[in-house]
Amino acid sequence: MPKVLITTPFPEAMVQLFKQLVGEAVEVDFVTTPAEDEFNQKVAGAEILVNGFRKIDAATLDKAPGVKFIQQIGVGYNNLDLGLLRERGVLAANTPGVNAESVAEHTLLLMLALLKRFEESVNITRANKWSTLKILQGGVTELGAATVGLIGFGSIGQAVAARLKPFGSRVLYTARRRVAPEIEEKLGVSYATLPDLLAASSIVSLHLPLNAETQNLIGEKELALMPPGSFLVNTARGDIVDEAALHQAILSGHLGGAGLDVIQTEKAGSNPFTDLPQVTITPHTAGASRSVMIKAAQMSAANVTRYLSGERPLYILPELENR
Repeated sequence: MPKVLITTPFPEAMVQLFKQLVGEAVEVDFVTTPAEDEFNQKVAGAEILVNGFRKIDAATLDKAPGVKFIQQIGVGYNNLDLGLLRERGVLAANTPGVNAESVAEHTLLLMLALLKRFEESVNITRANKWSTLKILQGGVTELGAATVGLIGFGSIGQAVAARLKPFGSRVLYTARRRVAPEIEEKLGVSYATLPDLLAASSIVSLHLPLNAETQNLIGEKELALMPPGSFLVNTARGDIVDEAALHQAILSGHLGGAGLDVIQTEKAGSNPFTDLPQVTITPHTAGASRSVMIKAAQMSAANVTRYLSGERPLYILPELENR
């Protein structure tokens, strides 16, 4: 009986749906915590890994030499050592588009929270105070009055643009390739170079994968180009931003704040912005709605079934496509 290990703690309903969909002819085990001890105990004998945030490197694969296919949950796969996978003949696929709508909604949530000083307002009233004037003097603005710059314009970036359109925001985007004119017209967006976008945007929002080209893409120089009082939103990957530079840009008062769903080190005690009330952080939950979990389970189970039946899985990572 082939063995599948779900390597990342996921909601129980998602795990049970996955098990149901792949059927009783497949042994499915799963971890309940990020602890290495549990993973080490359960990974032996696995042929397939269903993976979320766990780093897949030589140390991981050495514990499971029988692994031949990795199904990555979500779009990003910077936690996979692609060179190693090619060397060892391991296929890997992701679930493109599975969380685009959820991440887009969360992105707007962070934008609105920053513009409306939402977290500060909640903290004031939770302390049984009523400091309306303090909030208003600090500045509350509308999303419709903002110029939003989207860096990256794939499925998530376009989903954000579609949701911004009813607000009436001016929306700029930059990407490796400009999209077709009809898409720009439909979404009401304009293309700009990265420097021009940074200089013109009251909110800059990141929607691109992490790779060698995008690591620390937003650093001191780029943040300095942003207008005084502007905001940075990141629902992509933490390593795209130089956190020390961002911290200083907010501390100095140059930036008004940031809304982050991702940081470089995502574990308890690792938040580098705890001293900055202008930073709103959520714990990498932007793409984790219930509907996303159901869709991810369905896509992953279908791909695992394809692999086990001898068919080529869908959505093989482009770096491994020619294997």
